[in-house]
Amino acid sequence: MLKLLGCICILAASGGMACSCVAGLKQKLRQTELLLDLLTAIEGEITYSRCPLPELLAHLARHTQPPYGTLLEEAGVRMEDSLEADIPVLWKQVCDAFRPQLDLPAEAYQVLLRVGEVFSYTSLEASLQLLGLGRKRLAAVAEGRYSEFAGKRKLYCCLCYMAGLFSIILLL
Repeated sequence: MLKLLGCICILAASGGMACSCVAGLKQKLRQTELLLDLLTAIEGEITYSRCPLPELLAHLARHTQPPYGTLLEEAGVRMEDSLEADIPVLWKQVCDAFRPQLDLPAEAYQVLLRVGEVFSYTSLEASLQLLGLGRKRLAAVAEGRYSEFAGKRKLYCCLCYMAGLFSIILLL
């Protein structure tokens, strides 16, 4: 009876571990999707609102999910405090401070850093072109993450359940 109960506990733990691994993969994918949504929102705000940059960032921060909303809020506060600062450098500093909270691949993080350059351009067309290029690169990264997710999800589930079954065989 105790062995049976142990087997059930091991199998449940294996399933929990598989769910945890899959949830981590989903979180990474969600971060990339949120960044893509953020770029779209920035493009819309730059095109239609034409308000000062700290106000634009504050408005976007209110309508963006964490961690990007918090990042935008912090960037807006820093830009408001130091009006003479180099915007791309200030943006990079804020992004570097939030790097541990962002679960992004290197390419997606580079796209996020390039957003600071968008804010420094005086030409609306140049800003929109850079955002469009960033969205294309990010869409390609997201597509790669989707295919990676499907393969890794199956792999993680199989490995976790196989480890549980192996433990049960050892227990019996």
